[in-house]
Amino acid sequence: MLSISLATIALVSTTAYIFSAIKIMKMSKDLLEVTELYNNLEQVVMTESNTDGIDLHTQNFIKFLSDSREMAFEYIDQAQEEIKRFIDIADKELAFFDSYGALTEGHLYYENLKVISEEYKKLKTLLPEESK
Repeated sequence: MLSISLATIALVSTTAYIFSAIKIMKMSKDLLEVTELYNNLEQVVMTESNTDGIDLHTQNFIKFLSDSREMAFEYIDQAQEEIKRFIDIADKELAFFDSYGALTEGHLYYENLKVISEEYKKLKTLLPEESK
């Protein structure tokens, strides 16, 4: 009975991790959009006046955007590293389940592992090709 409880806890935490990772990847897309807006703003500011003509508030705002952009890229890199680490850990186990999981179809945790396996495959597609 204890092993089923531990397995259930592991499944629930793994599912939560996968869903959190998917949400993080969606957020990283939003951060990339902010980066694009920053680049557009920077181009507009640079074409309309030179650096000497920009007032202090504009310079501070550009610095804020630049710092935010750097933080966004660091966040994306960290999220991708953690997702890759999770994939490195879980890949063998989920591949085994995909191959032989039908043998455990009657067990309590079969449906949970099936869902986890499906979401895991979606999660893997979110990483850039060079990270896989």
